[in-house]
Amino acid sequence: MGKNWRRSWTGIFLCTLSGTVFGQKTIDTLRVDAAIVEVFRIPTPVQRAPGAVYAIGASQLQNAVSPDIEDALNMLPGVKMETRGVGGSRRIQMRSSGLRSPFAVRNIHMLCDGFVLTGAGGTSPIELWNPQWMHRLEVLLGPTGAIFGGGYGGALVASSQAPFSGAKTGFRVQSMNRLSSTGRSDETPSGLAMESGFSITESNISSDWKLQSSWSDNPGFRDQESNQKRTLEVHKRWLSQPHILHHVWTGLLQASWDLPGSIVEEQAQLEPTTAPGLRYDAHVERDRYWLAWSRTATHQHAKNGLWAFAQASDKYNPFGTSPFYQGLKEEQELNGSVRWWRGASRALNSRTILTWDQSAIARSEQVTIDESDLIAPELPPRYQIESTNHNLWVGSGVRLEVESSWLFDVQLGAEWLSRSTTGLFDQQEPTLVPYEEDYTAVQWAPRIGLSYTFGSAQSISLQYAEGSSQPNTFEIVDPSTNDFANLRAEQAKTWELSWKGSHDRNTASFHWSFNAYHQVIQDGIALVTGENDGVFLDNVEGLAMKGLEGSLRSIQRFSPGHVLEMEIHGNMNRHRFDPILKQLPGTPLNSAGASVVYRKRSFQLQWNHLWNDRTPLNDALTRWAPSYQRSDVAFSFTKSQNTWRLGMRNVFDAKYSNWLQINAFGGKHYNPAPGRTYWASWVWKFNQ
Repeated sequence: MGKNWRRSWTGIFLCTLSGTVFGQKTIDTLRVDAAIVEVFRIPTPVQRAPGAVYAIGASQLQNAVSPDIEDALNMLPGVKMETRGVGGSRRIQMRSSGLRSPFAVRNIHMLCDGFVLTGAGGTSPIELWNPQWMHRLEVLLGPTGAIFGGGYGGALVASSQAPFSGAKTGFRVQSMNRLSSTGRSDETPSGLAMESGFSITESNISSDWKLQSSWSDNPGFRDQESNQKRTLEVHKRWLSQPHILHHVWTGLLQASWDLPGSIVEEQAQLEPTTAPGLRYDAHVERDRYWLAWSRTATHQHAKNGLWAFAQASDKYNPFGTSPFYQGLKEEQELNGSVRWWRGASRALNSRTILTWDQSAIARSEQVTIDESDLIAPELPPRYQIESTNHNLWVGSGVRLEVESSWLFDVQLGAEWLSRSTTGLFDQQEPTLVPYEEDYTAVQWAPRIGLSYTFGSAQSISLQYAEGSSQPNTFEIVDPSTNDFANLRAEQAKTWELSWKGSHDRNTASFHWSFNAYHQVIQDGIALVTGENDGVFLDNVEGLAMKGLEGSLRSIQRFSPGHVLEMEIHGNMNRHRFDPILKQLPGTPLNSAGASVVYRKRSFQLQWNHLWNDRTPLNDALTRWAPSYQRSDVAFSFTKSQNTWRLGMRNVFDAKYSNWLQINAFGGKHYNPAPGRTYWASWVWKFNQ
């Protein structure tokens, strides 16, 4: 009976590809094994989990290569993250879920240490994260991410610290410094980017605390592409009882990033640093402040948790690329979330385990947005709105596990959204026209997964999942008319087939995962060409997404201290607006990547390579961005408490765009990425 109880937590969700070793062993409820991913529900062995999830470990995140998680995410199939200026504007596509996001991160849930950071309006504050201070990042693709609420893009689930061990370790101090070039051809001192930070940790057998801070300055590759960021965070964890853990997290962020704007292909080839946003001082200034608290309890056969998060934010955003597309937008935002979860399991007989869980997430958000003319500030405001969003997600799931072979999992979730908006709009009338909206919607999100494990460590699984995505506050104003957009919610239905496995030998191990999916989206929110040089969002029909994703990883151990790791991944996209398009604008036809790491005791040599096929840029499929390849290399040496790293990005100086903007007037499609750049970093750690 005891063995069955321990096995009861080895079951639901999610696969990991990076840095894991597949295994069949059971676990108890007090720890998560290296081959287990613990996200929103119950720890799950990799080979038994329906759906696609990838885990990125501390060694890949805390490598002092980049101030952002872009490099780590782009080594995963089906994921594409872009930044302007390395650390500036950010956007993420998971299986093309970023179709509706010309900027920012939407339709993707973001959690850290169990706290829900995504606001009720659907926007995720990705600029909060610095990979140098992250312990683990788990990436869920597709409607699997709907276990956190509405949304079919996926989810990013991070852990800022290792699980609390209760061991007395004393003080730990870590300092990180990184210096890199920006790829500019002038080779002036202003072409250097700098990042620094420190972390101080103190722990004992019943509590720990951590203070961490980082700051970065990057002048950018292009004109009007610089960015700066300052962060300060404090974490405090303590045990009130041996099985009850509390966590308090507070911090602030001050960041700004310039907006260069896109240019035509001819300019990108002759003058890649040109920026039409320069004349309008287009940029974003963002301040965030937050406070969070959680309580989690672990019992022998059950777990439960409560997480509360509150945040305040101010944004100042002059923007523009031409007299027809320019303005000044100011935003104030208050939001908060409360998440509750519990799960328990029971042995029905000697062969069968039943596990069930319940969850709820409540989010509220109040947003005020004012937009005015940047060139003629004496004109009346274009619009002023105040919007209040309330969002409630409830879900319950059951998993049935038959020995170590069959796993059947079903979950039903429901989301309620209420948005109340008042505003004034400029519709070429003598006075501003008032507008009021009360929007209420209820969406259901069922998910069914079946997994069968065979052989020593292989499984095949089938999953059906649904997700929805509501239009958020930042999408309710049509920029071409300054009127209400009246968008409908998106509905996504997805079938997914997976094959995962591993093979271990004395000195080598191999791990693989392959996923095939077919997704249909009703009332898809997509970019549509406007009358000026901007774009706006509208509901479209006939959006079908299907593709193949795969990853293969090997670890070869030679003589003591010598390790060779190799990984290849790729995905094929066949997305379309049926019957108009054969391919979704802005999505590469295919993409692939490879990574090779050689370790010899204190030395490490790494090579990464990415390839993106050609990418359509307009609905008519008459303009395409060419395919490109990029290689990065890095060398590191560790001695005592110091680690030195040297590296080169874009070794072959490839010319490509890192931020395609589609369907824009005048053929403005290109945001040239930096050419060959060099970087060096130094990390110092002290452990008492």
